[in-house]
Amino acid sequence: MVTETGIYITWVTGAILISIAMIPIFKPPYARISADGFIDMFRRYWAHMIVVFSVYLWKDLLDGLDRVLMANTQLDMTFLVYAIEGDTVLWVQEGLRSDFLDVFMTHFYVMGFMTATFASFVYPIYFDDRHMADRVSLSMFWVYILAIPFYLFLNVKVTGNYVEGMETIAYDLTPEIHNWFNRIDPFTNGMPSLHIGLPFAIWLSMHRWDEDDRWKRFRVFLIFFIALTSVSIVYLGIHWFVDIIGGMMIAILAVNITARTHEPIWQVADERLFTRRLARTLDDPSSSMKRTLRSCLRTFDPVKEPGKNQTGALILALMILTGSVLLWDVTHQKISIDEANSPTSASGSGEWLVWVEESEGEVTITAGNVSSETNRTVGGDPWANAPSVVSSGISFVVFDEYRTDYFEHNQESGVLQPIFIENSDEPIIDIAIPTDSNGGKHLAILSSQSLRLIDTADQSIKIVDLDTNSLVVASSGALVAISETSEVGPLVNISSIESDLTISIILDPRSSERIENSILNSGTSLDFLNSSIVGLVMDSNWLVATVDVGPFNRTILVDTLSINQTLISNPRWDSSSPSIGKGRVAFLQVTRDDIISSASSSERNNDVYVHELESGETKQYTFDEEVDQAQPQILFERLAWIDLNENGEKELKLFSFTDTIEPRNSLLLQASILAMIPLIFLWTLQSYGTEKITQRV
Repeated sequence: MVTETGIYITWVTGAILISIAMIPIFKPPYARISADGFIDMFRRYWAHMIVVFSVYLWKDLLDGLDRVLMANTQLDMTFLVYAIEGDTVLWVQEGLRSDFLDVFMTHFYVMGFMTATFASFVYPIYFDDRHMADRVSLSMFWVYILAIPFYLFLNVKVTGNYVEGMETIAYDLTPEIHNWFNRIDPFTNGMPSLHIGLPFAIWLSMHRWDEDDRWKRFRVFLIFFIALTSVSIVYLGIHWFVDIIGGMMIAILAVNITARTHEPIWQVADERLFTRRLARTLDDPSSSMKRTLRSCLRTFDPVKEPGKNQTGALILALMILTGSVLLWDVTHQKISIDEANSPTSASGSGEWLVWVEESEGEVTITAGNVSSETNRTVGGDPWANAPSVVSSGISFVVFDEYRTDYFEHNQESGVLQPIFIENSDEPIIDIAIPTDSNGGKHLAILSSQSLRLIDTADQSIKIVDLDTNSLVVASSGALVAISETSEVGPLVNISSIESDLTISIILDPRSSERIENSILNSGTSLDFLNSSIVGLVMDSNWLVATVDVGPFNRTILVDTLSINQTLISNPRWDSSSPSIGKGRVAFLQVTRDDIISSASSSERNNDVYVHELESGETKQYTFDEEVDQAQPQILFERLAWIDLNENGEKELKLFSFTDTIEPRNSLLLQASILAMIPLIFLWTLQSYGTEKITQRV
């Protein structure tokens, strides 16, 4: 975090110093340079500064909202952009690629943009050019406002994360830069490009209102800057060509809005008028209060005789209300299970979720149906310490090192008692629950040198000796998968409880040569031959394995029919705790490159990711820097996990993939839509009537 902040401060400091150094080059011909100008501009233009810099206050909020909205709605328009452009951005990157341009363009992309926008705003206020300052500051503000709907509802991914063979050069230049970008950028705000939109709006404002060419040299500078920026954002694997067009379009629209709004806005927000009003108020408070009251009352005059403007305002208010309700609901699909006060572990399958709590030395286990929202206490003998839980369909086991309790969910009430209890002489490492062709449940209990298969119907036991030490076991139907090690790398042996079928799959946790070399050059060494499997889950013909490659883990998806393997976690980041079901894979991932140094630090926070088997896309579902996530579980159209905040408090979270609009909000939306029908008709009638009267006159 310190290193990332240092990089940002370096960029900001460099941008400020460069902007100040360029003042003699771009100052108006009549202007003089003095140190007092820097002091006076704060006094004279504080309202302008609030207008411009306010965008940075709510930009982080909007970026966070965008991440959540993207995770909940998956409003991804990238495929449409790719259908238009194809691989044209890739041709630019491959044609210009060089180590020098990688470094130069990355720093230009960040610091150059800071320099241009900072100088564009500061120069007019430093030289007390209120005419230009009024227009430039508003144009910058409107660009951000106009970009918000695109960023929230028309997500376009960066090219390096979408086009095959394209690299996100800027994001991956160094681990520190990568971590900084990962903190501040959701990587889905491609359209429109503000790196083009902002400087183009500034240039257009100066081109439109610079009547005496006092800013001519700076306008020429902006043209060259915009041209180089256009090349850099494509070269670095960030933006599409369409994003450039989008940036230019919102810039044009922003300047047109500025032309209509700058007079009424600055009539109210002008710093000089504020000073005068304050002086009058202090001189005669009573008269000032009366004037203010009369002014407020006059704002209601149009309501007495409402016209199309008032009707239009009401329609707009209803549209904002409707949009706000929708936005609220889709970004609040994550709820806490209140009954889970301090969960230590959780496991789920289908509609059922089982969690373990430990408080003041007492262990309690609860089984809940997430669809009916009914919970039952899990019975059996007390546990000395918090046990582990494994679920499969309606079955689940609760176990510790030497004891296993087997349960099956049902719709009854009261305490859920174990069907049987199995005690073990050997330490239990892991358990899976395979199902035979008749629907019978079995327990696959893994120990250091053996695998015990227990038939839950009659508790008969079959023991399979193991040649190597295995760490995890998983099952799907009658198939049981066991992790092993070999001379060529991690190995998964898949066998059937009903036949002699055996399949051996060697896992390949390697990524692309470019990424592996980048990791090696950063001082991190990966050991693929001695890597081991530390997490394993199965569903249907899919197998998911988490492989320890030395300093961190990687998660691999395997199609057991074709033996095709896909690395679904980021090869630079640590991953863990896979869960699979209903066409989805959930896992944890640490979204930073410096995980080695922060391995035992509170700064190392896991986030929940979900990989869609059908589309092959991996999406992030939590974005909490100060909250650590654990044990994600794929349920029926739901996702569950445990939150651990910086105070050590734990919560069990539940996210719905489908339930979006709450019933009470649904009624509000319905009422708003029905009300808009007569309002739109009235607005049309009022507009037509006004036009008709005007034509007669």
